[in-house]
Amino acid sequence: MRFLQRVAIGAGLLLAVQGSAHAQASFQEFESGPVRPMALTPDGTHLLVCNIPDNRLEIFAVYAGGLTHQASVPVGMEPVAVAARTNTEAWVVNHLSDSVSVVDLGSTPPRVTRTLLVGDEPRDIVFAGTGGNRAFVTTARRGQQRSDPSLTGGVTPGAGNPLFTTQSVPRADVWVWDANNLGSGFGGIPIRTLSLFADTPRAPATSPDASTF
Repeated sequence: MRFLQRVAIGAGLLLAVQGSAHAQASFQEFESGPVRPMALTPDGTHLLVCNIPDNRLEIFAVYAGGLTHQASVPVGMEPVAVAARTNTEAWVVNHLSDSVSVVDLGSTPPRVTRTLLVGDEPRDIVFAGTGGNRAFVTTARRGQQRSDPSLTGGVTPGAGNPLFTTQSVPRADVWVWDANNLGSGFGGIPIRTLSLFADTPRAPATSPDASTF
């Protein structure tokens, strides 16, 4: 009898502890701050949304009565910005992955067709130039990609060396890509990187006619 009582008491205590644990369970997440987390396709028929904690691009169809979720595309880690280059192509900036995912919106289902490696902590992207064929990605002048002198375009002092402790060195990089010619190598090949006298640039802009970055 005492044994059964002890078993009952033990089971009761276990349930009480489990119930208390479930009641007090909480989750604190850390995620990068959004920069340009939503964008419409040029024809206005689809809304693109960065799902930062789940590392996905959410695609919604836009109707007169509201939105309908159509697809969820896995991209890089912590996507903080998205831009639609055309009605069927979107570029997603992955802050933690130091990359850009090029998403084919027209395929079934939508999917990533190319991953571009960029500088440290990319934050945003805009398109400019004729036909919007020039992509400008803002990054910090750090990271493993920045150490490659072939990516500097010959415009950055100390090419191939981040020069962390050197004064008067620009520390804001803008990676420029030809959207129609990303290169055949892994991670793509940018046209050049531009260095600005600042640090960790965020949201850029273009002129209304997209002729000036």
